Amino acid sequence: MSRLWVSLRDVLLRSLDPAEREAVSGDFVELAMTDRQVVRSLVGLVMRRQLKLWREWSPWFVLVAIVIPVCPLLETLCNQLGHGIWPTLVMWLHHGGAYRTGLSPPAFWSGFSIRAVALSTWSWTCAFALGTLSRRTIWVTGGLFFGLYLAFAIGAVHPFHRIVWYAGWSWLPLLMSFLFVLLPAGCGIRESNKPQNMKFPGVFFLALWTVTMAVLALWTRTWDQAAMDNWSRGGPALTLLQLAHYADPRKVGPIFLLTAAVLTAPMIYVLAKVYLQHASDRAVIPQG
Repeated sequence: MSRLWVSLRDVLLRSLDPAEREAVSGDFVELAMTDRQVVRSLVGLVMRRQLKLWREWSPWFVLVAIVIPVCPLLETLCNQLGHGIWPTLVMWLHHGGAYRTGLSPPAFWSGFSIRAVALSTWSWTCAFALGTLSRRTIWVTGGLFFGLYLAFAIGAVHPFHRIVWYAGWSWLPLLMSFLFVLLPAGCGIRESNKPQNMKFPGVFFLALWTVTMAVLALWTRTWDQAAMDNWSRGGPALTLLQLAHYADPRKVGPIFLLTAAVLTAPMIYVLAKVYLQHASDRAVIPQG
């Protein structure tokens, strides 16, 4: 139990500014307080500090612009990614054959890989933007981000799957959520605390990569329709080169366009903010 109080104490102390952290730690040592008493005092102090920070507009902007719209979209895309691979795994594990989708196996796995990388990229960059814009309220906004996503992910699990948790395949949706959303998001928040990652060239290439993966992910959305049209004419499974010819990016639905725009916007906003700061720093004339 003592280790638990020590861990909670350390977590709460990290939420304070370095100068305030040292002063508070010194006060606790002088008062000879136990770890349990320290945790109780820190909880009240941290809550007062957080309530004061939430009087500003920036935490609410992060909550409304990133946490609330992004979490359900990430869960929906992850759920769709699982639905895309599920029939293929069942067919291969139980029947030893390939699930026919109208795409050649290399094309199918290429599409799956593109969507998985795009989902991981969006998870990383949205969490990176959240950490960059939150800073001192990251403990609250980050907790809400992960909590809201998990609520949507667990809620999307089929009721029958909730009953048979002992079956390995029932864990596939949450496993994919961990691999493609939660793990990248955690890395993104962690990297947002490093000052060297906020330089303009790095942020620019990160935003460029995000836009590129968004375009590729939207392109794969047209593959299924192209495969069905080809099958209706009695054609063979389409290869990746054939998809480059038959898949029409203009047939992407407005819902998918809006989804990609919402998930890409946080990184674009961070890029614009860093660029303005970069331009402002260059405009300053050194005095000497």
